[in-house]
Amino acid sequence: MSGMKQEERLLLIDSLLDGTISDADLLRIEAEMTVDPKVRQTYYRRLQLTMLLERQAAEEGGRDRPVVGKHPRRRSRRMMMIAGTLAAIAAVLLVLFYANPSDPGSGESNVPLAASPERTASGFAILSGQDDAVWGGKPINDGDLLPSGELHLLSGRVQIELFSGVQIVLQGDSSFSIDSPMQVTMLRGIAHASVPEPAEGFRIKTSSGDVVDLGTEFSVDVDDQGADVHVVDGEVQLHPHGSETLQIQAGVSRRLMTSGNAVETLTSMPDTVSPTEFQNQLQKKQHLRLSVWTQSRNQIQSDKRTVAYYPFHSGRTGARQLKNFADGSPLLASDGTIVAASQATDRWGRSEGALDFSRIGSRVRLNVPGEHRGITMFCWVKINSLDRLYNSLFLTDGHDEREPHWQWMEDGRVFFSVKVPETDQAGRDPSETVQPVYYSPKIWNASLSGRWIMLAVTYDVENARVMHFLNGEPISSAPIADKDLVESIQIGAASICNWSEPMYRTDPQFVLRNLNGSMDEFALYSGALSADEILQLYRIGNPNEQ
Repeated sequence: MSGMKQEERLLLIDSLLDGTISDADLLRIEAEMTVDPKVRQTYYRRLQLTMLLERQAAEEGGRDRPVVGKHPRRRSRRMMMIAGTLAAIAAVLLVLFYANPSDPGSGESNVPLAASPERTASGFAILSGQDDAVWGGKPINDGDLLPSGELHLLSGRVQIELFSGVQIVLQGDSSFSIDSPMQVTMLRGIAHASVPEPAEGFRIKTSSGDVVDLGTEFSVDVDDQGADVHVVDGEVQLHPHGSETLQIQAGVSRRLMTSGNAVETLTSMPDTVSPTEFQNQLQKKQHLRLSVWTQSRNQIQSDKRTVAYYPFHSGRTGARQLKNFADGSPLLASDGTIVAASQATDRWGRSEGALDFSRIGSRVRLNVPGEHRGITMFCWVKINSLDRLYNSLFLTDGHDEREPHWQWMEDGRVFFSVKVPETDQAGRDPSETVQPVYYSPKIWNASLSGRWIMLAVTYDVENARVMHFLNGEPISSAPIADKDLVESIQIGAASICNWSEPMYRTDPQFVLRNLNGSMDEFALYSGALSADEILQLYRIGNPNEQ
């Protein structure tokens, strides 16, 4: 720093804006603005004020008045200086950003928009629910986009929502494919379809003919000899392969024969359920799982390793405090204080059971005392999009020695680090990393948007290893080098879903790291939980069937 006093800085800025600054003083104030964001901010404010006053003067009739003391040549020189200084500042900001993206002085708002391809996904429908479902091949989770090609449901029931609005409940053993938002091919099995008006004309293809909706609800039972069609409501059009098209109404059934004919159905309607009935059944099961999860929370609370445990559902509208339910550890975190975050629906469907952190500045403030030989954190989150360079999950104020940072990168990788003390870096090559970062693989994709998932991370001092987990399953495991191992982790003041740097205490500018989404449960343990314990936490807390 130059040691320039505030009064002198203001005089130089004013003379710059007035166009009277000398070349030597111009170089001095440019140097000050290069290294000090506060000087840049002061310059911008005085520049805005100057321009506002000039605009107001012009509006009040300044056009016809002589501009006292404003020599055209001097004004031209002043504007050139301003333009040159702004260009220099812009260049400095860009250099600062690319050299250190986390520098609050650079601010993400200063980053120019970069051309990037629009994100895409593939599929015509999603899986909206399943009951005791067993899939042939790779399991499909609730909320997943259904892949193209033949799918095989071995047993159980599932509900599929096509993008056209058609809802279908299938029960195993069924083989089928989603051909488009308006067409499904049934190779075998039973399907119950509910077709809304915008999707009129929806078609189910079978080997013995097609069923075309005319605004209705119907079931199809396909076997090797044909397909039984039962109309529950409205009417459908049948297209046998070897005979004329016919329409049948509610209460009527026909069998499409592989021979090409449509004949009377000899069997009764199969035991199917409508999409509405299916969802009611799922909701009852979810209530049972909620009851089991609520009872299991006692184990988390009383665990001597649990330092902080915040189930966000308080049952109190407008509550701005989160109670720390942990009671077994000698080192307990404080209750959480909610800042700006708004209440939202949790993963169990309860209103006001979660917090939405999409609003800028949203966070939960807490304090975690003591030193910890390793840590574990897990949370249930529903993310809309990763639209920040860093999307915060849990960050300490600043990033001092021995402190952990847990966040999600814009590119879909989960970020975790514990800052190594400077005293442990003696003798290192200056080029070596002083802040080891342990990334997960890229796990984010568009299909995860708006879905509740559980994330966890462990910093295991005993085994010198960092592990990331998604929905109870380990997704990465990285060794901690001896030189990077921090055996005593400290946290102190921290935030869930946002970040604070010490400079914010005096500088109103801050980087945007809050999470664009919701969270309804967060826990922090002293020490590393095992992979089996993480999986058990997920299974108990999962509101849906796998």
